[in-house]
Amino acid sequence: MASAKKLPSGAWRVRATKVIDGKQVRKSFTVHPDECGGDWRQAKAKAESNAQNWLFDTKEEQLHTSVEKAMQIHIDSHSAVWSPSTLADYIKMPKHFDDIKHMDCMDVDSKTLQQIINQWTFDGLSKKTIANRINFLRNALELAGNDRNFKIKYPKYVPPELLPPEHSEFKRLLEMARPEEKLFIVLAGLYTLRRGEIAGLCGEDILWDMHSIYVHTDRVKTKDRDWIRKEMPKTAQSVRRIELAPEVMDMIPHVGPKDYVIELTPDAITRRFERLRAKACVTCRFHDLRKYAASIRSEIMPGKYVEADGGWKPDSKILKSIYDKPFKETRKEYSKKINDKIIKDYGEQLGS
Repeated sequence: MASAKKLPSGAWRVRATKVIDGKQVRKSFTVHPDECGGDWRQAKAKAESNAQNWLFDTKEEQLHTSVEKAMQIHIDSHSAVWSPSTLADYIKMPKHFDDIKHMDCMDVDSKTLQQIINQWTFDGLSKKTIANRINFLRNALELAGNDRNFKIKYPKYVPPELLPPEHSEFKRLLEMARPEEKLFIVLAGLYTLRRGEIAGLCGEDILWDMHSIYVHTDRVKTKDRDWIRKEMPKTAQSVRRIELAPEVMDMIPHVGPKDYVIELTPDAITRRFERLRAKACVTCRFHDLRKYAASIRSEIMPGKYVEADGGWKPDSKILKSIYDKPFKETRKEYSKKINDKIIKDYGEQLGS
């Protein structure tokens, strides 16, 4: 039997093969160190032990493993290491594969996956959504022994079009907002917070003496559809301290250390914002406010400080290509200035 090999994810995998009823059957056994208290040696040994036990198991074994069963095994075997929000998303994943759920895992090939991808592309799904679903399926298939090198093509990636409000629109949102709404609009649109980070703020995160907030949690939905507060937002860079203006600090209510600053879930924040933007005649989405915060910062701050405030990685391509965009109103002001300069410097030559 081969020794376990380390995967890019940090897990250890052993591939084993044996003959059952005259048919050669392959299986993969994967164990992540998180399942062993973070000890990679134990994870490696456990993967090898699981493979060995299977090789020497003489009890009658059913050859057919359906795609549906493989996906459930994949969910059950990783539920302890996935975050609550990831687990909630993956529990819903099998419903997307109803057309092939009764297929034998070993019969799924590149053509099968490509047909699914083509249909989802036709239905208008994004490349990111399709890739997430297919990767889930491939991991389930691999766990069941189908570790083919699938040759598939995804649709072309189309960057999301984020439309931040103009300065006048953002001011209109603030003018029409209720006090609690005004606070979450300011935190998102002037201080870069995501909706889950806003909903995760508790009294202990308000550093009154430093005029700052400590962003280190997220509000996520579990598989039981309950909202919980968990450590660590979207990325490690997202853990940050942000200094606020005294006037903004005055907007924050004094609550207990474990009480939420804003008693709204992320979904409730979105719904409240959608009602507000309709009244204010603004078309941006809530997450577009984060783009607004990045853009106003980029006009006066070097990029590395914008990244630190917003929790983006250093030299973030996302920040430069998606979030940091010129405002139409500001661009119009600059256009007037350059045209005034052109006439001043070259007006005599341009005149007829």
